[in-house]
Amino acid sequence: MKELWYRREASDFGEALPIGNGSLGAMVYGGVGREKLSLNEDTLWSGYPGAGSARGTWEDVREGERLLRAGDVRGAEHALWEKCLSDWSAAYQPAGNLWIAFSAAGEPEDYRRSLNLEEAVAVTEYRAGGVSFRREAFCSFPDRVLAVRCTSQGGAMQASVSLELPHPSRPAQADGVLAFRSIAPVYSAPSYFKSEDPIRYDPFDDNRALSYAVAVLPVALEGSCRVEEGRIAVESSDFLLLVSVATNFEGFDRQPRESRVDPLAVCLNAVRSAAALPYDELRSRHTQDHRALFDRVSLTLGGEDRSQLPTDERLRANEQDHADNGLAALLFDYGRYLTIASSRPGSQASNLQGIWNEQLRAPWSSNYTININTEMNYWPVESCALPECHEPLFDFIEGLAQNGRETASRLYRCRGWCSHHNSDIWRLSEPVGGPNPTDESVGWAYWSSSGAWLARDLWQHYEYTGDLDFLRRHWPTLRGAGLFLLDRLQPSEDGLITPMSTSPENRYRLDGAVCCLSENCAVDVAITMDLLSSCVQAARLLGEDLELAEEMESALSQLRGYAVGSKGQLLEWSREFEEPEPLHRHLSPLYGVYPGCSIDASTPAWLAAAERLMRLRGNDATGWGIAWKINVWARLKNGEEAKDCLDKAMRLVERTATAYGGGGGLYANLLDAHPPFQIDGNFGVTAGISEMLLQCASSGPELLPALPAAWKSGSVRGLRIKGGKSVSFSWEDGRVTQLQEE
Repeated sequence: MKELWYRREASDFGEALPIGNGSLGAMVYGGVGREKLSLNEDTLWSGYPGAGSARGTWEDVREGERLLRAGDVRGAEHALWEKCLSDWSAAYQPAGNLWIAFSAAGEPEDYRRSLNLEEAVAVTEYRAGGVSFRREAFCSFPDRVLAVRCTSQGGAMQASVSLELPHPSRPAQADGVLAFRSIAPVYSAPSYFKSEDPIRYDPFDDNRALSYAVAVLPVALEGSCRVEEGRIAVESSDFLLLVSVATNFEGFDRQPRESRVDPLAVCLNAVRSAAALPYDELRSRHTQDHRALFDRVSLTLGGEDRSQLPTDERLRANEQDHADNGLAALLFDYGRYLTIASSRPGSQASNLQGIWNEQLRAPWSSNYTININTEMNYWPVESCALPECHEPLFDFIEGLAQNGRETASRLYRCRGWCSHHNSDIWRLSEPVGGPNPTDESVGWAYWSSSGAWLARDLWQHYEYTGDLDFLRRHWPTLRGAGLFLLDRLQPSEDGLITPMSTSPENRYRLDGAVCCLSENCAVDVAITMDLLSSCVQAARLLGEDLELAEEMESALSQLRGYAVGSKGQLLEWSREFEEPEPLHRHLSPLYGVYPGCSIDASTPAWLAAAERLMRLRGNDATGWGIAWKINVWARLKNGEEAKDCLDKAMRLVERTATAYGGGGGLYANLLDAHPPFQIDGNFGVTAGISEMLLQCASSGPELLPALPAAWKSGSVRGLRIKGGKSVSFSWEDGRVTQLQEE
């Protein structure tokens, strides 16, 4: 059985177990005396369309470029932070907590809580006072509810069910249902921004932000459940709670106060429709829907498998010898499980924490950080046969492109569209810095290539599916991202270069000062090569914009390209600088290796320089940074280094303090520790394991390109390759013994 399991209840978020249906999410704690399920709904964000102030003009950017060309780097940075950085993104919000308080029954025995990845059901079991208790919880995609069933044998349960909402709320009258209406903040500052008034609300009845509702419908399968003032009173040996959360979100460009959606009506319809089904049918509909996606791929790694140990103990044991191959396979499956739970057709794209966040001021606002993290969330979806789960990202990209056209025109006088390093449910495309940005803000805020990075997912989906209708439908957006890159290119003595930019979140030292702006950053070169090449291929496949394809192809032939430094390393910026953080977590200059493809065996000098940079960076990093390194080493065909990074990714982390260097790993519930929690590390690990086993070469699938010696034998079923085919194979002693393509 593919499961996470534990011998004690969760004490915090890093031990609780996540369930979700793409939109509705819950963290299950498995409490004995008092059960907690923290609730999320993926459209519950602060703010509203146009809430922030867009700042900066084309003339401001041109002044920065002029100063940079003149050698006044600090002056250029000052010009940008003073004039071009806009307000914060919106912040993803928690919906509240569902509490189930049980009457005292004595000390628990034989306690076990688990998460079954194959069925997507969280289970809590124990005995107390001569009574056996069992709870199971799941979030159903077909029926759009969270279902919690509580049963006992040997005696009835007495329990009190209540809701705790973190935002201004009011009870709502609904026959037989515990329900509340609530509102989201109109403003929420990031947790790292010091403010005396970080969260602000409008008046309840004159709210510009989103409104939402939560409804809990109890069903007594035995005994009784009564909805009383503010709670549900239970006397039963078998009862079911059906939970729904909904907002009045109608679209990224629709003002919530003009919404026609009544979130309470949505909730009541969901819970009452689910209550009309027998429980066994409700559960079966959920598991069949989940398994239709999850069962497409299966991985077995030969060697030791310590699934007999609780998952937290298993992590500790593996740190001693790195021999638990079954743990690596479980982590691969967990990434696929989390993808299905956090990104389904019709949902929002998964954010920094997927859909699971309990904090009013979550780390980094739990927003869309689009200089790596959002993109990494979707690295495994195509190769791991979950193309439907890619759809929410495509919807996000289309909305971002709509807003990004104005940003590209105003700041850069370019055709097409662009975005920067942060976004949110309202599809923010501006460079952000908050109400009082500083020169340091430029290093992470001012980077306009994120839209082009995101747009590559449109092309990648076509490559894997061969769906020309999809490509034609999204061609205007793919084309628009390419147009922006094309218009931004500038001539130099030795070819076209990418203009003033940053290498996301990293800095260099110049004349004693720490700086960030540069021309021809390696990441921009790589993204330009990658996307313009994709646009040329797409245009010719579709028979559209052929003159533009020729213009892009000509520009590609004139690009200056990458540079190599004195240590043989790929250079991150336009020239070699002293680096304050030589082990920086971002691998931006290695984009051409992964996820891009401009650096491979056909470019041996660049490939050698990329490997040299990887060795200089080392294999340790923050959580998602380690995951990126797994993928790069896999592309470099070095299975041992990839395995070393994977071992580091599987360290148990028992603290949540922010760490930007080494220290990444997993919490006890296997969620990625940046730390704190960021889900992109989970998805990056799954993608990395897939890359170690199977890669798409121009000549066809390449099997076991980065197999470590520790994975001597194994089998994988259902991985996908470009062209719409699936590949299954087994291996022994590092050699493929069976192969099947479908």
